[in-house]
Amino acid sequence: MSLVLSGQGEKTSPLLRVARKYSAYLSYPLAICGLLWLLVLPLSSFSRRAYFSENAMMPGQVYTTFGTQSHMDAMDRVDAELKTKDRAHAVEAVFASIGLDTETQEFTYTKVPRIGKHTGTNVHGILRAPRSDSVEALVIAASWTTADNASNVNAVRLMAGLAQYASEQVYWARDIVFVVTDSGEQGIEEWLRAYQGLTTTSPLFVRSGIIQAALSLELPPAKRYTGLGLYFEGKGGQLANLDYVNMVQYVSRLERMPAYLHGLKDVPRRAHWWTKYTSATQLLLRQVRAQAFGSSTGIHAPFLRYRIDAITLAGLPQPDDPVSAVFAHGLFTDADVPAAPMQRQIGRTIEASFRSLNNLLEHFHQSFFFYMLPANQRYVSIGDYIPAAGLMIASLLLQAMHLWWMQGPDELRSDSPHTRITRINAYYALLRATLPSSVGIILRVHALGLVLLLIPQLIASSVLTDATTTAYLFTMALASISMVLHTSDIYWTRRIEWRQLKSIVSAYLAVVVACLSVMNFSLAVALFVVAGLPLVFTRVCRVDTRIRRALGVLMLVAVSPVCMMTLGMHVLGCSSNPFRVFLADFYSFGSLVYPLVCLVYWPVNLLCMIIVLIQ
Repeated sequence: MSLVLSGQGEKTSPLLRVARKYSAYLSYPLAICGLLWLLVLPLSSFSRRAYFSENAMMPGQVYTTFGTQSHMDAMDRVDAELKTKDRAHAVEAVFASIGLDTETQEFTYTKVPRIGKHTGTNVHGILRAPRSDSVEALVIAASWTTADNASNVNAVRLMAGLAQYASEQVYWARDIVFVVTDSGEQGIEEWLRAYQGLTTTSPLFVRSGIIQAALSLELPPAKRYTGLGLYFEGKGGQLANLDYVNMVQYVSRLERMPAYLHGLKDVPRRAHWWTKYTSATQLLLRQVRAQAFGSSTGIHAPFLRYRIDAITLAGLPQPDDPVSAVFAHGLFTDADVPAAPMQRQIGRTIEASFRSLNNLLEHFHQSFFFYMLPANQRYVSIGDYIPAAGLMIASLLLQAMHLWWMQGPDELRSDSPHTRITRINAYYALLRATLPSSVGIILRVHALGLVLLLIPQLIASSVLTDATTTAYLFTMALASISMVLHTSDIYWTRRIEWRQLKSIVSAYLAVVVACLSVMNFSLAVALFVVAGLPLVFTRVCRVDTRIRRALGVLMLVAVSPVCMMTLGMHVLGCSSNPFRVFLADFYSFGSLVYPLVCLVYWPVNLLCMIIVLIQ
């Protein structure tokens, strides 16, 4: 009540009086400062050097032995079995010959509802630890294809060699599960659901204990690798524990096969500060894209949904590698495998990593789960980057309060004590006349967003292709703009209070961004940039002519979901329509991007158009 009456000159707390006085001037600078804060994050002076919080891992304290003749023979057995059997049964035979408890899993899945069924086969083998009773387990996983649809048989071969190596050791305190899937992230998701007992359609009977950590392997066709790319983001913005990332980077450098974040190599220490800044900015942008919209490299992402720390190590072929060049022309054969020294270095990196994971006394918990990594072996903690989100939220809230106080004619904001009762009655009369209309518009626009959310999940499988999805989006855009024009025309003569409508929308978006920032900071920032900034600067100047209103609507159309997705598809080089990708991730992995586009981003964009058009 104090907040409501403060706009009519009532006595209020000093904080509200200060906010009322300066809110009109602080909203825009705060939004700009929030974005400028993000530009400071790549500076080397703003980040800290990485360290280990979990000393029990003792990384690099063991002598690695992977690479003997028996390990190479196990890798060669994969090639021999693939010549006479299908892929799943070939791997199962190799795992059984090593002495693992093996099982194959046949499963059926749909990427989106009613988009046809796809079948796949997972095979896994479990090495029972001689020093435990199968209470805990570690997982190493690989798919038959990489994220770029290249052959990943090198990773499967290396996994067989690692299984042979692990079976020869007696110091394991946890079971080791080796998983091979032929359906990428979806195959691992189906395997995890069965392993956790969440599905009865394709259950698993050969199981181990609670999974403590997982590692995914991707080795595209090449003879030599310059290093490994390290990926750690999940579909919903989850991140692997920072100790896990630091440990893998540390042991990889000891084995002379360094793991670079997102495949970006280190900048020389004596490089110019601008070179360091641009390199850190590029790395942070890749992390923001992967965290906000779902990691697209490796099959580690589904593990993070189940609170299992997981990463992907992907080989980085040399630029002049002959096998990599031949594969680019479609002439690669599975016989073109990496050189033995490369296999030995990568295998020993994984061996050292699993030896450190084997030393863990409990689940990862001491280090950060919220962080940003501007460079290899450097990090920015949540306490350093979350103020940017706070400034953005404050910008929306201050503008919401200011517009709420400024709604109605100027007579309602008089400070005269003689008209106090008259002003309060007039103010409540204004609310009774305009608030139902404002709420009605918001509900109507969100109902359209709900239709956008539900329709693609109900249409036939033969309809929802990339081309028809694009046509569907443009049809929805035209329908939305038609609704905006119709709604504005209906309320034109009723003189709806646009300040009230913008105030409610600003407060609503501030709450969404605030809740999202503590779960997925990158997605919260992305939502503020495409929806919050246009809302903050909507009707920042007078729109008393048709030309100005038309220009305002055109600028809002330029930042609408259709234009942003079309631009993103070309700029980011997406092979499929982003809308369809978001839909598949929402259905399969519970990603928040698709519902946020339908229920927040699109409605806020339409409401901004209505605010511009209303007199």
